[in-house]
Amino acid sequence: MPVKVVESLLKGLKVMEAVAGHPHGQSLPEIIRETGLPKATAYRMLQTLVASNYLHYFEDTAKYQLGPKVMSLGMSSLAGQDLATLAEPYLKELSRRIDQNVNLGILDGGEVVYIIRIKVRRILGIDLVVGSRLPAHNSAIGWALLAFAAPERMQVVLDQIADDEELAHQVGPHGVNLMKRLERIRADGYALGEDEYVAGLRSVAVPVFNQSGYGEAAINVPVFSQFCSKQELLGQYLPLVLETAQTISQLRGHTPGNPSVSRSQR
Repeated sequence: MPVKVVESLLKGLKVMEAVAGHPHGQSLPEIIRETGLPKATAYRMLQTLVASNYLHYFEDTAKYQLGPKVMSLGMSSLAGQDLATLAEPYLKELSRRIDQNVNLGILDGGEVVYIIRIKVRRILGIDLVVGSRLPAHNSAIGWALLAFAAPERMQVVLDQIADDEELAHQVGPHGVNLMKRLERIRADGYALGEDEYVAGLRSVAVPVFNQSGYGEAAINVPVFSQFCSKQELLGQYLPLVLETAQTISQLRGHTPGNPSVSRSQR
């Protein structure tokens, strides 16, 4: 019995394959060139795939990349892709939408290491670059990293506190004050910092989860309080930061609702 071929499905898969072969994305003309599909057909397929979250469209570059739903089907090795390479276009899009600086940091021992800096305005008094390191215990991005870190990574910081009298004075004996703060952050799902490093600097930070359900990075948006109120930061910017973090987390293999540090450490 002859097999009936669904031509539209084959065309959609052809588009998916064209995009999947290019980690930095493909534009419509590039996809047309690679697939040989008519422009109208390719565009219709792309619109359908974007609407169903199999692809994501970046307005600033006019390129398409694989979307979060692809990961859930095991159709991509994005979970093993370099985090900075994967996250950068999404952070650029976030920065464009909110017109603010956006950072991505990871935890290294007791320090935050900045691996992405999307800079649209200069913040006086602090000049961070990719590779900059700052203590994790006294900033929103550090708290977001620590609150959702794997237990063994958190233990490294607690050991450092135990060995450092000055640090213990800042965060309380055995990190008790820090632990109370982290518990609140786990409940809220984000960290908020005031007067970080320079007076008037306010920031919000949100974790990016890995396949195991632990935070492997954090997105941070710093603003000056005189130009951005706490209500504006939490009401307008935070939802977009959370949305971006969720997208990157899914691309890293995280499934929302999986058991994670947010529950296991309460």
